[in-house]
Amino acid sequence: MKIATIDVYAVRAPRKEPVRAGNIGTPVLASEFGVIRIEADNGCVGLGEISITSPRIGFSLCHAARTLLAPALIGSDPLALPVALRTIDVKLAGELSAPYLRAAFEMALLDLAGRFYGLPVYQLLGGRAREGVPLAWGIYQKSPEEMAADAQAGIAAGFQALKLKVGRRLADDVAAVGAVAAAVGDVPLRLDANMAWRTVPEASRAMATLAAEARVAWFEQPLGRANLAGMRLLRQQAVAPIMADESLQSLRDAYDVAVAEAADIFNVYVCEAGGMTAAAQIFALAHTLDIPCIIGSQAELGIGTAAAAHLGVAVADLPYPCETFGPLRYARDLVAPGPRIEAGMLYPSDRPGLGVELDMDALREMEVAD
Repeated sequence: MKIATIDVYAVRAPRKEPVRAGNIGTPVLASEFGVIRIEADNGCVGLGEISITSPRIGFSLCHAARTLLAPALIGSDPLALPVALRTIDVKLAGELSAPYLRAAFEMALLDLAGRFYGLPVYQLLGGRAREGVPLAWGIYQKSPEEMAADAQAGIAAGFQALKLKVGRRLADDVAAVGAVAAAVGDVPLRLDANMAWRTVPEASRAMATLAAEARVAWFEQPLGRANLAGMRLLRQQAVAPIMADESLQSLRDAYDVAVAEAADIFNVYVCEAGGMTAAAQIFALAHTLDIPCIIGSQAELGIGTAAAAHLGVAVADLPYPCETFGPLRYARDLVAPGPRIEAGMLYPSDRPGLGVELDMDALREMEVAD
């Protein structure tokens, strides 16, 4: 069996509501994605997703996938995953966007392999450790009253934790966090600064002030990606646990964050790690160090969310709800059936591969020229 064709589609997915966060200037009304479709010479197909919503460079990555990676993979064995990933790594040679492309092609190749062998992808990752992935709900920046209503709706829908974006003016953050805490009672809140605080003193003041308003599960990425020493200082102050997000993408990043003692919790992304197998390696490293992990999200569409679901049921330890509810953010998904999200849980399909199929009508509606 050989790879016969690789198609790459650039798509724009309209959001149900504008995205506002502390580190985003203009609200985001739509997100860019790419779809990878690999077909073998025997007709076997695999699907992958280029998922990178911030920064918005999805379309440029589609061009790289089509012109740089596809020609290097056509004619190769789609079941020889290590060979294909090594080809991708050599071609991209450490580019900052390399993990997102690598993850998309790995998704497609694992999907194809699962279909070929008649197995769901979670079986290719080692088997099933749990039935589904518990989910947290994310709340965008709005008025305090609107955010409180969104929090109540999330808990009523079965989501098991809440995440809020912070990093605006501190007074605005205090009002929002206080309103949400009053609305949901003792539910711990995840507060994500997305690197908005520039110094340790600024972050320390903000964290102490916000922790006085609510029960805080953790503060996510309070400082810049490279400021591991500052993250360690904030950990030592013990206002609340510190989660590494932007500081932690690759396995090497995970090692560096652990050595620096810069985080209590790791936020691991399939797309940022470079694929499901690379993300699983980060989980394994964290397990040896007793550092808990969750699966984070770039608000993926259905293909990327399906990949997260298969990873989420296959890893040995998943102590906290994850944030992989991306398809709920969009007016329409690209796949039918999409990943099953019910009562605050994400479930992988038991069908072969990732278990999703392209909705061609949706693809035609959302496809754009890159």
